[in-house]
Amino acid sequence: MRNSSVRLNNKFLCQPIVNRKAILLTALMLLVSASPFVTTSSANEVQEIEVLDTAINPGNNHTYHLLSASSWSDAASVARSLGGFLVTIDDADEDQWIFDTFAVNNETTRHLWIGLSDYQNEGDYRWHDGTPFTYRNWGDGQPGSGDDEDYVHITGTNMGSIEPASWNDLEDDPQYFPVYGVVEIGDGADYALRFDGDDDHITIDEDFPDWGNSLEIEAWVNVADTDGIQFITMFGDYGWGLYLNDGYLAYSNEYSLSRNPISNISIQENVWTHIKVVVNTETGGEFFIDNSSVGLIDVNDSQIPSGDFGSNDCFQSGEDCDELFIGRMGAGCDCNYFRGMMDDVRIGNSLNESLWMFTEGEGESTEDSQGLVGIIHGAAWVMPDGTIIAQAFELENGEYYDGFNANAGDTLLFFMEIPENTQFASLNMYSWDFEFEEEYEEIEYEIYLAKDRIPSAWDHDYEVETYYGLYVYEYFEWPEEGTYWITISSNYDIEELEVNAYWEEAPEPPELDEMTELNDGIAVTGQRITRDSSKSLYFYVELEDELAELRVKTWGGPGDCELHIALDALPYTDDWGWIEDGWFEESSGSNGRQIGGQQTSDHSYNSGNDETVQIFDAQPGIYYIMMTSYSGCRDVTIQADFTYAPNNVDPESAIELTDGISYGPLSGFDGLDQFFYIDVPVGTERLEVDLNNGDGEAKLMMRLDQVPTWSTYDKHSNAPGAGDKLGFNDPTPGRWYILLGSEEYYSRIDITASFEDRYVWTYDGEPIQLFNEEEIGGMSAPEDEELYFFIDLGDSSAMDLTIKTWGGEGDLGLSAETEEFDWEDSEERPMGRQFGETEFESDWSGADEEIYIFFASGRIDITIYANTEIEDISIVAKWDEIDEPGPGPGPDPPSPEPPIGDDILSCDEYVKVIFEDLDLNGDGDISSDESFDGDDNEFDEIDINKDGVIDKTEAIVAICTCENELYVTLEQINTDDRGEFSIEFLSSIAWKNEYDFFEMDSNNNMRVDYDEVEEYGENCVTTYDPLDRDGDGTPNDKDAFPDDPNEDKDTDGDGVGDNADIIASVDNDVIWVSASILGLVLATFLGIMFVRSRRGPEYAWEEYQKDRMSESMLAGMVNSGDMPPSQDSVPPALDLGPPVENVPEDMTVSDLYD
Repeated sequence: MRNSSVRLNNKFLCQPIVNRKAILLTALMLLVSASPFVTTSSANEVQEIEVLDTAINPGNNHTYHLLSASSWSDAASVARSLGGFLVTIDDADEDQWIFDTFAVNNETTRHLWIGLSDYQNEGDYRWHDGTPFTYRNWGDGQPGSGDDEDYVHITGTNMGSIEPASWNDLEDDPQYFPVYGVVEIGDGADYALRFDGDDDHITIDEDFPDWGNSLEIEAWVNVADTDGIQFITMFGDYGWGLYLNDGYLAYSNEYSLSRNPISNISIQENVWTHIKVVVNTETGGEFFIDNSSVGLIDVNDSQIPSGDFGSNDCFQSGEDCDELFIGRMGAGCDCNYFRGMMDDVRIGNSLNESLWMFTEGEGESTEDSQGLVGIIHGAAWVMPDGTIIAQAFELENGEYYDGFNANAGDTLLFFMEIPENTQFASLNMYSWDFEFEEEYEEIEYEIYLAKDRIPSAWDHDYEVETYYGLYVYEYFEWPEEGTYWITISSNYDIEELEVNAYWEEAPEPPELDEMTELNDGIAVTGQRITRDSSKSLYFYVELEDELAELRVKTWGGPGDCELHIALDALPYTDDWGWIEDGWFEESSGSNGRQIGGQQTSDHSYNSGNDETVQIFDAQPGIYYIMMTSYSGCRDVTIQADFTYAPNNVDPESAIELTDGISYGPLSGFDGLDQFFYIDVPVGTERLEVDLNNGDGEAKLMMRLDQVPTWSTYDKHSNAPGAGDKLGFNDPTPGRWYILLGSEEYYSRIDITASFEDRYVWTYDGEPIQLFNEEEIGGMSAPEDEELYFFIDLGDSSAMDLTIKTWGGEGDLGLSAETEEFDWEDSEERPMGRQFGETEFESDWSGADEEIYIFFASGRIDITIYANTEIEDISIVAKWDEIDEPGPGPGPDPPSPEPPIGDDILSCDEYVKVIFEDLDLNGDGDISSDESFDGDDNEFDEIDINKDGVIDKTEAIVAICTCENELYVTLEQINTDDRGEFSIEFLSSIAWKNEYDFFEMDSNNNMRVDYDEVEEYGENCVTTYDPLDRDGDGTPNDKDAFPDDPNEDKDTDGDGVGDNADIIASVDNDVIWVSASILGLVLATFLGIMFVRSRRGPEYAWEEYQKDRMSESMLAGMVNSGDMPPSQDSVPPALDLGPPVENVPEDMTVSDLYD
């Protein structure tokens, strides 16, 4: 009801139209609302209903009546007789006021009928007065699904799970409790049509009367922009008509619009205004705005042309061109469309009239007071305040809806209730129900989205783009809590539209004492995420003050981690772990659009561990930071850096810079300007202001003795990036103000102002080479001189090449010439040899010039032409370098092989590395709960001994199969996306399994690609058995020597296999100790014999023979087994102490030596 009041305040100026429209609206409402249910009630029942209470709502100044208990139908009939309708609730405030005023007042509790029902079409709820159904307050589980539950009431008491003051639907006349109707006094809904100014209009191909010598044209209009010519209506081919010319009323009396009479006052924008022209061929005419005269029309200009001018369009087409057009110029010109809202168009005189009040509120046609039909082309049905007229459909989270249809020009309206702390929301829509080849190019869709209001073409938060017909996917990150409305309309019928919305609330973050707090500038080292662990590391920053920038970065260590940050909630992280980094463009930034409010989250997905996330204009609160990884990372360092909000954001607080001393770090963003100044003394030869370090995009503007602005300055920079520099000779002494700003952002830069020696530019006429993003400054040249530069791209090409000049004084022109690109050898070349133009020019006023070249290769020659004397000019070129398309001039050189080194782990070593990551509790085994996410089948397959855990050997068995070893090994090798390896290279790797790489090379090109590896791996036989590493047939757990194929037993337990043992059943230590003792005895005996031999030869000879016998005996003993290894050095003699009978088992020869 409140919507209709937007224009009623002015309608007393045109009372005949209002009265007539009110009668038609009342009749229409009686037919639509009363007819279906009056027949179910007797006249006596209606007469028994009485008004129990009356109140005025201070929120909208509307009058409301409380009726006695009755059916919904009877209450609706009485409401009409009282000059109103059953109440239309527009918002929560009105809803609460009605409940407090009528449902629970005077210690009485009541259920209240409201004007909402779906008795005409199940699920299509409409208000009694025709207002679009937008606001809703359903109780739990409502509306119900009962066939006869078509009428809505406000609950006065609890109804099971339905809370008081919420809505529930009932049958028309419930018998189990009374329901009281609430009437809102006022007219029914008023409708208008909105025209977009592009092609919206109405065509009426009907017979109209001959207006004779008098004609009146009038209408209500509301335009947001009065510029240009906008036709209200025109008849036929340059016939009579009324239009706006830059807001002034104009009457079409002849072909030439420049000769048409015009009012002397214009209308206001964004206000409903009644406009009118009265024409009489005998007495002249007059313009009116809101019933006030705004200009006379001379009798000589008061013709009423018949609309049969015979323009070229009509003559060539052969059409009659006798239609009436509303919202555009007539048949002779497809132009001058109306842009705004229009209602109550009246064309007539004292004898006849055609009144177009647009009472339908929906559909693609409208009728006038005489039954003439107009076809609506694109114009949208709206309420007088511009609200789209459509029945709203709620999109529940995660639900799919289909079967939505709309006629051309109609609007579909959807909404979704986004809760607090929602980390992302997505919207999907699609419909393919049209003839693709015939209609695709002609179909146009308008899809708008807005928070807490119904969007329109001129009032929306976001316009949705469609692809390949009606296909929409939109992703929004951290949407604010509220109701999001979506409107869809098209110039074609929409059929079988499918819609889905999904959103996800952020999970509860860990407790703060379970996370690591990051403080300004303090690094936290040694961070690690194990591979495939699905774990994240959590940190937080608690801000108490506003920052210009909060930056968190990670660096160092092997692996690949990602970084995320969000305010007051855990950041949302995409589950892209299974995609290799090569599929990603390295990026840092918010994933989705953020509607409503500033950015509060950021993400970084670079290769490796060098990641940075940034929040600009960071507000106080807790920022949660997550480090995630799929492939794992370790030894990573993380640090937070605070850049506090500056105090020099206005000229009065400008900061003084000192010669040669840097000031910073500084961070900023679009809309944040920082001011500085430096006092330049007399005699200064050169002043330079330089930005260093940091990143982003920054601009410098300088002005002497006055504060510069973005449009007013003496000097300014234009270089890309955040490394801008301004320098000029002979600065005027005085105070130079400096403005530092950005149209994007800049991060942690330093600013330095310095006094330097005079810089003299010398130029020898030779072209100067420009390198990517390397600025050349301080250039000077007299008038008419040319400065030459060039870019040499070599074997590469450039995309998005930008060449800029700026700064200093004077006027210059900039030109560039590129080489023609030869596509002859390219398989996918465009038509012809040349790709685009080869000569480019920029010659505006001043020194700021820019040339953009989409694609270039080879050499680019650049010329600066001095239109006037130029001084302190800078130039820079920036481009994205790409590989040259097409084959080179000769055969491709052989691809270098990737290096083989410690980075390539054998499959068993690989298992040992990842085993530590998977063994979450560090007990040496992997349980099903640790790493298999409940997949019992996979776990049981790997658990060979069925002991409920997986040990390293079992893991090696699973990973070191013939096929898996290929993938595990090749995965570690970086091939720069070539994806193939030479047989020589593969043969140099130490494999566990046996491979025939010549057999693997199916195409015999001496190289193996991934397809060949995959084909070979499907049928290859595993030869490596981790359970029997030496392949001697004895399992490792029963093999005393699992890595020696010649030994498997050690009977005497001396560490030497039986095959190599001297005496298999006797410990070698015992043998060696005994041999040592015997050796000492023999040595002593031989010494004695030697001494005695000197005294008696015969005795000596006998002893010598005995000694030889002892050596023979000892030799026979030793030869029973292999000789022990020889000693290169003899250890010193040991004091063995008193002899013992039994040598300890754990004593070894080495023990003795030690």
